[in-house]
Amino acid sequence: MIQFIQEERMNLRKRAERQPEVVEQLKENVRDVMERPVLVPTTGIANWVLYYYCPHCSVQLEFDWDKAHTHRCPACGREYNGEPYDSAWWGCVNAANEKAAHEMGLIYAATEEMAYARKSAEILHAYATYYPDYEVHGNIPYNGPGRSGAQTLDEANFQRNLAMAYDLVEETMKPEEKEYIRDRIFLPGAEFLKEYRHNQLHNHEVLISAAIAIIGILFEQEDLIQFAIYDKYGILYQLEHGMLPNHMWFEGSFGYHFYALSGFFDLEKVAIHTKYSHIHHPNYRAMMEILPAYLQPDGQMPMLNDTTYTHQVTSLYLYEFAYRHMKSGKMLEILQQLYRRHRRSNAEAFFYGEETLPGIGDSKETEPNGSAEAEKNYHTAIGTFGHTILRGPEGRYLLLKHDTYGGEHDHYDRLGISYMAYGKPISVDMGTTGYGAVLHYDYYKNTGTHNTVVIGEENQSPASCELLQYEEQNGVTYVTARCDWSAPYEMPDSFAIVQWSEKNYRHVTMTRKIAWTDQYFAEAFYVTGADESLPVDWVMHLKGEWEGGQEKVCPDPLSEKKPFSHFHDAVHMDGECGKTTGTRIRTRFEGVTTDLYGADLGGERYVARGVDNPSINDLNHIVERRKGGKIVFLHVLESHLGKSVIDHVEFRYGKDDMHVCVTKKNGEQQVLDLGLPLS
Repeated sequence: MIQFIQEERMNLRKRAERQPEVVEQLKENVRDVMERPVLVPTTGIANWVLYYYCPHCSVQLEFDWDKAHTHRCPACGREYNGEPYDSAWWGCVNAANEKAAHEMGLIYAATEEMAYARKSAEILHAYATYYPDYEVHGNIPYNGPGRSGAQTLDEANFQRNLAMAYDLVEETMKPEEKEYIRDRIFLPGAEFLKEYRHNQLHNHEVLISAAIAIIGILFEQEDLIQFAIYDKYGILYQLEHGMLPNHMWFEGSFGYHFYALSGFFDLEKVAIHTKYSHIHHPNYRAMMEILPAYLQPDGQMPMLNDTTYTHQVTSLYLYEFAYRHMKSGKMLEILQQLYRRHRRSNAEAFFYGEETLPGIGDSKETEPNGSAEAEKNYHTAIGTFGHTILRGPEGRYLLLKHDTYGGEHDHYDRLGISYMAYGKPISVDMGTTGYGAVLHYDYYKNTGTHNTVVIGEENQSPASCELLQYEEQNGVTYVTARCDWSAPYEMPDSFAIVQWSEKNYRHVTMTRKIAWTDQYFAEAFYVTGADESLPVDWVMHLKGEWEGGQEKVCPDPLSEKKPFSHFHDAVHMDGECGKTTGTRIRTRFEGVTTDLYGADLGGERYVARGVDNPSINDLNHIVERRKGGKIVFLHVLESHLGKSVIDHVEFRYGKDDMHVCVTKKNGEQQVLDLGLPLS
């Protein structure tokens, strides 16, 4: 057993006596597989598990071991048959088997209960029987093919989980059985992964290389280790080239930031006691320490780009292994916050974490408490790309996204914002859903469903932003960021399918300025260089119910083009052009009232309904549409608990002047400068 040395195994058995609930949870996790005859596909039939989603609700279908041809949606109750659901069901079978085999190995490591080791070995033997005849198959976007599954990433997960299981239980197997499994699953599987690993920066290549390296270490195959860890596009290359200067993984998504780290750390868990470990590489520490600056008031990470809700708590458990080996104060802070909301009773803590953590018990829950780090604002350096996070009292939080294009998992939403108040997600990035669901590409992964500007209803093309200003004046924090599509731009070293319009943005510059106060914020969004024949749409979504008047619903859809084609019940709001006091839109969400004031500078304004995430809920989309080569959108937003501070807002604008005058109900006035800083 490579993963745990003898001393660690003894400690695990002692810990199992003190924390039997962790072992019991693992046993519950594997119960279905443990109690059933081993079921594996006899041919390469397994398809992508992300096809196992309801096309109407974008939620995962219910997996039932006894229903290989009937697949039910838990949200709407619809049942689906045939493809791609039947073959995706086999993908779910593989995923359940490989996960269970690994967890059974962990149970054996902690308890020495032979029944779990034998069942894990039985699963390995069953796959060894059929794996050599699994056909190469799969045509998933952005992916190479698989054998056990429909993409190379599936293959990497399959090989890694089974290899880690093998390491844990191989001492219970006979030599001929070990040789049979090695030669029929792992060595051919590693060669397959070598053939289909792409020469690019990507989380996939991290997971693929990690699987190859683990197999190489287990079976002392130096050629596999060299290829996976040390060659170009291997583990060290990904670690040293995939991290941006602001310490984010280049794909710009915390979901994939931690998914990549999970691949790195799975390798480290096997390599930690060998010469192949690089756990003290500074980029590991840097990537793990960036999160505290971003955490929302609810303790969650922001849903940037292709992040889903499943990425949340499980990602934070990675800090157990990292803290044990790096002893970082910021990592400890993350764990302390995590265990103020959850019990420290999980497998990562049990097998890979420290025995105890300062200030944290193993079983007691404590009340949520604010973090000193989380109360600070954050921004990347002036003149660079990245993010700015602004915080305020009453759980107020705003993230301004002035980052760079992140490849496959990007959402084409430069200069987008996410906003919270009273700890509620008033207008946050929705992230996405399962990639096999229709709404992933048609809705969530589009500029028009983010809080930014879209031109000609087409996605923004790749570009890099920069932060122009971050300064505090008289209690107001001013932040200005710019994205210039006419500037030279180098694409990341990662394959991408074109899902944007170069033409609509090639001459465009967008600049967004935020004036942030303790009670509300104002913003100016400048757009220059747009084709005057194209609509320029400022978009913002707000959760809750819209307090609308007697406006008539538009008879036709807002647009036939995605994502606006998914908006419904659109209402055209009549504004008075040149009306300096603007128009107010009010929504209510979970007791929080939000007032959005917008300057009436011509054009059209719509309020429409669209799906939230998950898509069984709706939210409001505000769309302000104008045309012209030089445009500015002006707004003030306040959230309150029914008693607003603002009485009215006056927008003052001229050729070289852009101010907002907020008159409060107590008669005080505050003038906010929304003019562009000198660059």
